[in-house]
Amino acid sequence: MAAALLLFLSLPPLSLPAAAQTAADTPAITDSPPTVTITGNRFTAETLTQATEGFVQDHGHPSPRLNQLTRWERPVCPEAINVPADVAAFLTTRIKTVAGQVGAPTRDGCKRDIEIIFSDAPQAVMDAVADKRSFLLGYHFVNQTKTVSKVTQAIQAWYVTAVRDGAVTVVDDPYYAPGMNPDDPLRKQFHGNGGSRLSHDMASVFDNIVVIVDTTKIEGETFGSLADYLAMLVLAQPASAVGQCNPLPSILSLFTDACPSAQRVRSLSPADRAYLEGLYSVPPDAVGSLQRATIATHMLDSLKASILAPDGGTPAAK
Repeated sequence: MAAALLLFLSLPPLSLPAAAQTAADTPAITDSPPTVTITGNRFTAETLTQATEGFVQDHGHPSPRLNQLTRWERPVCPEAINVPADVAAFLTTRIKTVAGQVGAPTRDGCKRDIEIIFSDAPQAVMDAVADKRSFLLGYHFVNQTKTVSKVTQAIQAWYVTAVRDGAVTVVDDPYYAPGMNPDDPLRKQFHGNGGSRLSHDMASVFDNIVVIVDTTKIEGETFGSLADYLAMLVLAQPASAVGQCNPLPSILSLFTDACPSAQRVRSLSPADRAYLEGLYSVPPDAVGSLQRATIATHMLDSLKASILAPDGGTPAAK
């Protein structure tokens, strides 16, 4: 599937904005989490609980069939397209490093399943995808193709998701219903366990992700910030976090005009890391509501020591 994308996309050499930092000037990748200044209102134990629950809702798009949070089961294998080789290597290495830190699967020499395309004409690229390879847009009906393929963000992703039941994996397709054909080989296999309140023995997994980076809108940002933004975007599937300003800082507010510049972070925030750690530690086949509650609890435990002061408020920024 991923290889098919390049069969019809012939992209001209890209000139990155002069203000963008070169890969050689970008700080080396480390395992140490960044120090982040918390701005905005003071948190109490109650408001921090509400903030973590809201963060989970905003950063986790429910899967179309199971209402679960989708994550990688196969190794995370990104490729940056239409950028110099050193830039591509930096971006993909950073993404895989973050993936390994939060518990997502990685492996050297794996088959590409994430295409990150840099273009100064992003809509033209996505129009070609919609015309030639619309399945790369993810779960949608034919009459939604034009709307789904519209580029509205500086960096935007399209997710192909699938359902895994332990024996087979089936890509989410609104036109497919297991068992509708008596000769369907999945009729008796793809069933899960519908009677449990905790698990249905099925998991939502990523099959492929296409990311478009609009090079006309990233001028002034470092490749380090872009790499962290991309990592958050391809390791999770945000619901509404992109374009919003959340009480808990997130790298996904980087290009959000509604978020004051002083409140934006330019690397993965503690909340981002805690969310990803929670996402890749919860049982993949748990029901969606249990997944979200478990991740919110993990985030609360992870953040309260550094955010809540002894009096229940926010400690002074470091």
